[in-house]
Amino acid sequence: MPKKTLYIPQQNSPFELSRSKIQLFMECPRCFYLDRSENFRKNRPGGPMSYIPTAIDNLLKNEFDKFRNIQKPHPYFEKNKLNLIPYQHEDIDEWRNNRKGIRYHHPETNFIIYGSIDDCWLNLDDKKLHIADYKSTTASYDKEGNIKEANLDEKGAPHKYWYKKQVEIYSWLFKKKEFDISEKAYFLFCNALYKGNVNFNDQLNFKIDIVSYDMDDSWVDNIIFAIKKTLEKAEPPEINQNCNYCNYLHT
Repeated sequence: MPKKTLYIPQQNSPFELSRSKIQLFMECPRCFYLDRSENFRKNRPGGPMSYIPTAIDNLLKNEFDKFRNIQKPHPYFEKNKLNLIPYQHEDIDEWRNNRKGIRYHHPETNFIIYGSIDDCWLNLDDKKLHIADYKSTTASYDKEGNIKEANLDEKGAPHKYWYKKQVEIYSWLFKKKEFDISEKAYFLFCNALYKGNVNFNDQLNFKIDIVSYDMDDSWVDNIIFAIKKTLEKAEPPEINQNCNYCNYLHT
């Protein structure tokens, strides 16, 4: 495969910047710089691919596509009393493709910013679009063994902060492409049930929860300009004392 071109200061050609790399910058500007700079090319070590959540995502997309094609509400919507249908658009498959996604050429930075969504739902009341994201996990139980409702509380689950930033970047992209996006996003939690199951029987049962989130994507522009400023530097940012990767490399 040809060597991938990364960022060179003062370059004239557009530079592709994914949603996940924006998150990397927010986590640690130094790690981001080393990852995206043509002069360094130092990636954070990666972990194994999580294939089961990917498989569930694909099954959910296929499931919602059935109702997209006939423009009818999915039973999950009816159960949650949501007047929604899966949004039908000629580019939906491209938006959900990890290598393509929804794209916007940001003229001030010459970045092509992109991200791949899980889904987009149409509100039949006000005709606005809702960003939808699937999350596959295991169910949480209280001390009595009762299943807890899914939520976006970051206490004890700091990764949910990034769930919120993820959909806000998608929201920003859709707005830049002049779609009428609602400020309310939805997370579809697919929670595997495991307690009390005596036999596996080659299957898992799931509890489905749909949780709404009121977005604020006003921060995205400032982050993009900060990324541009950082990439134009000749040297990487200082070591981030709050970054486990930086601390590991410099101990």
